[in-house]
Amino acid sequence: MGKEFQVIYHYQIGLTTMALRTHRHPQYQTYIKDIEGDYMTDDTAREILHSGCLDDSSTYDGRRVATIHFTNYIQKTPILIDQSEGIIAIPTHSPDQEACCWLFLHHLSHVEAISSTRCVVVFNNHDRLILNVSAITIYEQVKKASVVLTRFCSNKQFNFSLNPKVKRSSKSRKVKD
Repeated sequence: MGKEFQVIYHYQIGLTTMALRTHRHPQYQTYIKDIEGDYMTDDTAREILHSGCLDDSSTYDGRRVATIHFTNYIQKTPILIDQSEGIIAIPTHSPDQEACCWLFLHHLSHVEAISSTRCVVVFNNHDRLILNVSAITIYEQVKKASVVLTRFCSNKQFNFSLNPKVKRSSKSRKVKD
C-alpha cells in the first residue's frame, strides 16, 4: 500500500471495486483498491458493504443470513452485493478481525503462495495485493463465492486458479544421498 491514494468521502461499490482493506489511521478506516485508482475513506469496510447491499434492496445482515441458509457457510461468509451484476465480496478472515480484507470475485485472476501464511492475489488487470493469509484459504473462499454466484446469479461464470507452491530462488542446491 505504498502507492498514492485519493481521499473519498462516499464510496459506492460497483463493477470497478477490487478490494476493501482495513487501514489503521485516526481518520481513514478503509483502503479501497479500484480499477480507477486507490482510495481511502473514513467509512469502515462493513459500512461500505452494507451501503452496497442497500443499493440492491437488501442489507449486509440479510445477505449473510440468506447465504448461510442456502450454503451453510457460517464462517467467512461471502456477501452478494449486487445480484444482477454478480458482485460478490469475499472476506479473507472473519469480518470482525482487523486483518480482514474483502476481495471482489469478478476481479480475481489467481493466487500465488509466498509462504504457508502469506500470498499474492493477482487481479485480472495484473495488479497484485499481498495478504497475510494462505493461498489455500483464498482458494477455498473463492470456491465458496463461486457457489454463491451459481446459486444467486445463474447467468454468471467465473474462472480462477491456485498456485500454492512457494516461489523459491533460482539457485539450485545439491543434496547428497
